Amino acid sequence: MAAALQAEGHVVHIAPLLKVGRSRHDRGALEQAAAVILTSANAVPALVGLDLDVPIFAVGPETAAAVREAGFRRVEAALGTAESLLDLVHASLRPSDGLLAYASGHHVSVNVASRLTERGYRCKQVEVYRTTKAGSLPKSARLRLLGGELDAVLFMSVRTAESFCEIVADTGLSGSCRSTASVSLSGKIDAQLRHLPWKDSQIAGSPTRAGLLEAVAALDRRHRTRVF
Repeated sequence: MAAALQAEGHVVHIAPLLKVGRSRHDRGALEQAAAVILTSANAVPALVGLDLDVPIFAVGPETAAAVREAGFRRVEAALGTAESLLDLVHASLRPSDGLLAYASGHHVSVNVASRLTERGYRCKQVEVYRTTKAGSLPKSARLRLLGGELDAVLFMSVRTAESFCEIVADTGLSGSCRSTASVSLSGKIDAQLRHLPWKDSQIAGSPTRAGLLEAVAALDRRHRTRVF
């Protein structure tokens, strides 16, 4: 995402607010699955060593791209939402096709395995990674937020938004949001941020990289946004 923004002439500062760690998991469930389902690229490292021809269903184009980069050949991408992923699986597979594995993080906003089970599928959730919230903003990001040097802050997940809100509340930086705008990948993410005094807020029209870039462009038309 940073490279795409830089290609549009923006200056991008990356501030990781989540730490991703591997989880001990049932490897056999992944190896025996008729298909594997992903809602985050963070799960891709856990797939290494699986049959490269196992069908993979990814929540969106970016996650699917990460799976293909890992060498998997049968990858299908939904439209960026859990609902579109459920519909894709339903359209592509029958319950009789066998056990499915949902490779997930510890925190999930929609339990895909449970939802597929409700539709008659056998699907096992396999927690392959866990995210923990950072305790503070990187020093450079904190100073730029304090100094009003950021035109916008981009949020790609609910967990990232929650982490940011906790950090600015704990460090007395909430008021500094008045000088910047928020850009969220979805309405659910934006809802986590609404209590902060942003000068403007923009939600992506679709939960994809293209949708986020369009949201940035829309914000840019209202304000000159060059530093993120």
